[in-house]
Amino acid sequence: MKLSIFLSSLLILSFSNCVSSEERIIQNKQALFDNCMETFQDESKCNQLLSKSENDLRTEEEKRRAQREELTEEGYNGLKIREVMLEKIYKQTRIFVRGYLGEPDQMIRNADGDVWVYTRPISIYEPGSEPDEEIYIFFKRDFVRTVNVVKPKSVRAQGFSWGNWLKSSKKNQNEKGSDVLEEK
Repeated sequence: MKLSIFLSSLLILSFSNCVSSEERIIQNKQALFDNCMETFQDESKCNQLLSKSENDLRTEEEKRRAQREELTEEGYNGLKIREVMLEKIYKQTRIFVRGYLGEPDQMIRNADGDVWVYTRPISIYEPGSEPDEEIYIFFKRDFVRTVNVVKPKSVRAQGFSWGNWLKSSKKNQNEKGSDVLEEK
């Protein structure tokens, strides 16, 4: 009884302390500036420190957005077509994937195998479309087992339509390759 009251009050307190990431970042900048002023009492140096550490205070989504904005025409032309990329890396080794896509942005190790996460722009659906958000490559025994692609937000925001569903179902029946490849 006492434990349930304690847990419920703890839960209420944790929800009341929730703030958005933007507010948290602003508070972090202000706290960093205040700590700097207490230590050095030099406003110009503290402003310089704050501007240099601004990249460290940005969220992952802001960093991804900046990477996509900085993508030049030459870099955009170097992106791989999603379907071709999926067919090329499916059932390949880690060495091949590293050579083809480069070093992963994040590596997750678990009991089933490894997961490589690419958050930088690597692939596009077709020329002229936006780069994919993320690519997850699941390895089992050093071979690619599954590849999941997170499509751009603009494509995901379109929502469900029967026309798109029928197109994708026909594509999956008639053509090789899709957005998710799995070992069968």
